[in-house]
Amino acid sequence: MKISVGNLLSAISHLIDIAQGRREHAPKVTYISLQLSHLLGLKPVEKKKIYYAAFFHDIGITVADKKFITSHIDLNLAKNHCLLGYEFLQKLPLDRDIAEFVKYHHEFYNGSGAFGYDHLTTPFASQIINLADQIDITLDFSNPYYQQIEEITNWVLKKKGVLFNPIIVEAFLELAQKDRFWLDLYNPHLRQIVMALSPEDEVYFDIEQMLKFSEAISLLIDNKSPFTHVHSQELSQTVYTIAKIMGLDSEMANKLKIAGYLHDIGKMVVPNEILNKEGKLTKEEFYIIKSHPYYTKLILSQIPAFKDDIANWAGNHHERIDRSGYPEKLGKDELSLLDRIVGICDVYQALIEDRPYRRGLPQSTALSIISDMVKNGLFLEEEFLLLKRAVS
Repeated sequence: MKISVGNLLSAISHLIDIAQGRREHAPKVTYISLQLSHLLGLKPVEKKKIYYAAFFHDIGITVADKKFITSHIDLNLAKNHCLLGYEFLQKLPLDRDIAEFVKYHHEFYNGSGAFGYDHLTTPFASQIINLADQIDITLDFSNPYYQQIEEITNWVLKKKGVLFNPIIVEAFLELAQKDRFWLDLYNPHLRQIVMALSPEDEVYFDIEQMLKFSEAISLLIDNKSPFTHVHSQELSQTVYTIAKIMGLDSEMANKLKIAGYLHDIGKMVVPNEILNKEGKLTKEEFYIIKSHPYYTKLILSQIPAFKDDIANWAGNHHERIDRSGYPEKLGKDELSLLDRIVGICDVYQALIEDRPYRRGLPQSTALSIISDMVKNGLFLEEEFLLLKRAVS
């Protein structure tokens, strides 16, 4: 099993863009960064690092903070998400420079950025990504680009030697003269355009590397709430134990473990204040919560190696055999045993964990509740017996 890191980048960045409410932000920043890198004559190895760093530059944003999204002015918020992104990328089997580039992508030429680094101490690649990021934030995509070119180029010129590196600014001014640059940015298929620009010697993860990536993603998601800080970790271990009990081969067992790690990736679009609310959720808030498995399947289905199995196992974890689940109201004939295993393990893990509104339940109580769910036709005895063996 080999997974393209480029495909992972595209899928995860798509989810981040949805969470931020900014259409195709990561592909736009990546596209601008690559075009600037080309004009600046950077070597292929540097372009490759910038490609990955630009796609991942906002990976540290795990909740849509409207104040940050609309302005990028709050340096504390900027610093926090840069650090989270840096810590996440350090866990991955990627070039260490990529994490550094992400960490410092909110630094300015004069040292007025998130960490107070100036142009001499900030990686040149970070300075490229910073300008690309600011250009995308400044552009109003509801209006034609040709009505904004003069205003944007004048603004960038005004900030030359203050916020932005003069060398990079000159490259942007050259780039801004090309109609194709703006037309590509406005193209609804920009993500495909950027994917076509991926490095020739693209990085691929094997199953062990994918496990590390999935675990790192799960930590980002689970840390959105103090009540779920080990949720995906524990669930993934339980489904892996069940896979071994079933006698599944190593690859299938590890794929099921990856599904466990990533089953809640759709929660990246759910605001923290809803996840951590102590009182009863409003009708609107419950609809938002219920959307997360939809986004889990949507995003994981964009990864070719996942779309036929892992995407379903992870995305169907709130479906029930009596069609009372969500978001697709799937039934017994549409849910595989592995779908149901992830689902029943999710219920068990949720019951034994603390929640804002209650303490975690004892194992015996949790199993008793799930036994009642089996009797009421939500799960089958088959997956329940496997769960009991795994946790006993």
